[in-house]
Amino acid sequence: MNNLQKILAVAVLCMSTISYGQDLASLNGKPYQETSSDGAKSIYLLPNSYSGSIRMQDDKFYDGVQLRYDIVNDEIEYSKDSALFRIADGVKEFTIPSGIDLYTFRSGFPAGKGLSEKNFYRVMYDGETKLLKRYQSQIKEEKANPTVNMEPDAKLYIVKGDKLTAVSLKDKNSFLKLLSDEKNKMQWVIKEENLEFDGDNDLVKLLEEYDSYKAGRGGN
Repeated sequence: MNNLQKILAVAVLCMSTISYGQDLASLNGKPYQETSSDGAKSIYLLPNSYSGSIRMQDDKFYDGVQLRYDIVNDEIEYSKDSALFRIADGVKEFTIPSGIDLYTFRSGFPAGKGLSEKNFYRVMYDGETKLLKRYQSQIKEEKANPTVNMEPDAKLYIVKGDKLTAVSLKDKNSFLKLLSDEKNKMQWVIKEENLEFDGDNDLVKLLEEYDSYKAGRGGN
């Protein structure tokens, strides 16, 4: 996790401890009864709930909400007075600070194969070009600097312009072809920064350099 992510995680945690005063009834969540998995694959990104935040499409903001993310049904689950509720529609963004990492999920991105604008993605890099992640299985172990090997079922996407494209760290061409308008610069960055793409951070670094270079040239 880079320094900015750490600062954001601490800030969200601090806010969560002092602002649990919103009327969660206005979230209009539907009551939900959790069923026993009986050893089946977990539907949640993280096994425990955390105090996070929710921003709705109308920009109403709720902080200090005990959240879990159902990655199978792509729904947010929250608890209130020991009862569980689900929100299926109307959420723009939600954050889950686990204490080790800050998970920010957002909807509204261009539709992709088998995916719509309503689906949630974790925002890994939020520049002019964006790096997103979709999870397909629970994160069993968290580390400050996760590598691709820790999340074998996660899928990465780049949003450039109005198009969402699936990419893979194992196939550099999958993302380099999207940055081909600055091919020489990107090859130089890879060499100078020793980017091996064994983790998400290397691709984030490349996209940061790409956006910075494009901005310095006036976007041309």
